[in-house]
Amino acid sequence: MGKLSAEELELQQTQECRQIGQALAQKWLDSSGQLDITGELGKHEEKAKKIIKQALIEHLVEAIGFTSARGTDRVKGIITMVSNLQPELQPKAEEIHELIEEYEAAEQKTRQELESKYREILHQLRISGTAVDAVNVQAAQEWQSARRALIEALTPRLNDLKQTLVKLVNEESR
Repeated sequence: MGKLSAEELELQQTQECRQIGQALAQKWLDSSGQLDITGELGKHEEKAKKIIKQALIEHLVEAIGFTSARGTDRVKGIITMVSNLQPELQPKAEEIHELIEEYEAAEQKTRQELESKYREILHQLRISGTAVDAVNVQAAQEWQSARRALIEALTPRLNDLKQTLVKLVNEESR
């Protein structure tokens, strides 16, 4: 068994840097955005930093998706982090942000429509007052179906935007 060729050594180093980038992204996600990514990147030499940053952004982009109202803050944080790491990605990241906001607005509208519908049904049944102060729409099958349909309608656009973002990251890394 001989030494690794220069090509094999370069490939091994690239793979190590990609693993570091993925691990940093996951650590940042797990820490709810509290990890100092810039400081962590600063610990590496320029060539490695470029590969780490590319893998980091790719992993963060993978984590973007349609979630419940609480999860959209996390997604917006990811979008902001990607834009901060590579400012030239800002326009495409902003498109994703707008799509997430479109999803939030449509989800809110659907929730309000269903709450109104259920309140009307309860009113017709002569059930009112504090007993129906808060209608739990999210427990209803109708809500689940409406939300699933909304996600299915918007997912192709989100996936296209994410692919474009990753493509831009890869072009910038060359």
